[in-house]
Amino acid sequence: MIKPLFFLLLFFCSLQSHSQKLVYKSNGTILDSENQKISPNQVRELLKDNQQLLADYNAGRSKKTLGNILLYGGIGIVLGKLMYNNLSDSSETTQNPNYGNGSFQYTTTYNERSSTLYYIGLAAITVAIPVKIGFSKKIKNVVTDYNNQNATGYKQFNESRLDLITNSNGIGLRMTLN
Repeated sequence: MIKPLFFLLLFFCSLQSHSQKLVYKSNGTILDSENQKISPNQVRELLKDNQQLLADYNAGRSKKTLGNILLYGGIGIVLGKLMYNNLSDSSETTQNPNYGNGSFQYTTTYNERSSTLYYIGLAAITVAIPVKIGFSKKIKNVVTDYNNQNATGYKQFNESRLDLITNSNGIGLRMTLN
C-alpha cells in the first residue's frame, strides 16, 4: 500500500516541478527551473513550437530595445544640452563706433538659448517609461502562458534525462523531465 502511494506522490511532484519551468525576473531576465539565467536565443528555441508566444516574446524584446534607446537617448540629449549651455561662451561683445565723440562703445549681448533639445529629451524619457513597463508585462505574460501550456499537457515531458549521481553518501539516480 505504501509503495503505490509513494510512486503516485513522486509522479505528482514531478508534474508540479515541471509545470513551473520558466521564472520571470526583473528587466526581462528569464530563469529556468534550476534558477539559471536563460539567454534570449535559448528562450526563442523553447518557444519555437508556439508561434504566438514566440511573436509576443519577440515583440516584448523589441519594446525593451526601443525603451532603452528612448530612455538613454533622452537622458543623453538633456545632459548634452545642459553641458553645451554651461561650457560654451554665452555672451558676445561688439564694438559700436557710432558713440558720439569718435570713441568706441562696447556692448555685450547674450545669445538666446533654444530649449527645444530639452523638450525633445524630456519627451523621449516620458515616452520610454510606458514602453519599458509594457515590455515587462508582455514578457511576463509569455512566461505565464508557457508555464500554463506545460501544466495542461501541451508538449509535456518532451525530453527526459536520467543521470547517475555519486557522492560520499552513496550512488543515486536523478530523472529530469524537461
